[in-house]
Amino acid sequence: MEMEQPPSAPVCQAGCLLEGIMLQKPPPCFVYQRGEQIVPRERVFLICHGPVGYLWGSGPEHSCLEILGPGDICDSQGCPAGEYRTWALGEVGGHWIKRSQWLELLRDPVVEERFVSYMHKRQQRQHEWQLVLTRGSVRARVAWQLLDLAQRFGERNEQTQEIFVPIVLTQQQQAALCGTVRSQVWGTLREFEGKRWLVCGSQGFWVRDEGALRRQSHEGL
Repeated sequence: MEMEQPPSAPVCQAGCLLEGIMLQKPPPCFVYQRGEQIVPRERVFLICHGPVGYLWGSGPEHSCLEILGPGDICDSQGCPAGEYRTWALGEVGGHWIKRSQWLELLRDPVVEERFVSYMHKRQQRQHEWQLVLTRGSVRARVAWQLLDLAQRFGERNEQTQEIFVPIVLTQQQQAALCGTVRSQVWGTLREFEGKRWLVCGSQGFWVRDEGALRRQSHEGL
C-alpha cells in the first residue's frame, strides 16, 4: 500500500521567489524588525519583503553597504567571518533554506526564471552604480542612491507625488552606501534639503523633487 503524500501548499506572497510554487513542505517565513541581525551561517535567506542592509569591509573607513530587497538572497558563502553584517532596515520577511534545498528549488523552471530575472536586474543596477561611483560627483552618488531606494522601497503619495522611503541610516552607513566620507554625505543631504528636493526625518526620508534629483545623479558623467 502506497503512503499518501502530504498535500502541497503554495508558498508566500507577491515578490517572493517562491510565490505560488507548490511544495509539500513549504519553508516557514521568518519576520525581523528594524535593527535585528540576520545571520546566514550555513543557510541562505530569501528576502520576500523589506529592506536589508548588507555591510562588508575591514573597518569603518573601508566598508561598503548595499541595500538588498525582495528577490535578493543573503548568503555568507565567500565572506570572511566578521567582515560582513546583515540586518533589517525595516520589517523584513523571508525564508531560511539550506543551500542544498536552495539548489534543489532552482531546478523548478519558474523559480529559476525568476532568480535569473532578479539577478539580471541587480547586475544592471550594480553596473549603473559603478559608473556613477567611478565618474560621478559626490552629489551624483547621493542623488542616485536616494532615487534607487525610492524606486525599490518608496511609497508614493498620489496627490503630492512625493515619495516616502521608510529607511533610516546612520551617517557612517550613508558614507558606506555612497562610497565617500560622512561629512560629504551630510553636507550634500543638507544642500538637497535646502533646495527642497528632499526632507529627512526620524522614520525615513521624502523625495520631493524626483526630477531634480535625477538630473543631479548625472553630474560628472
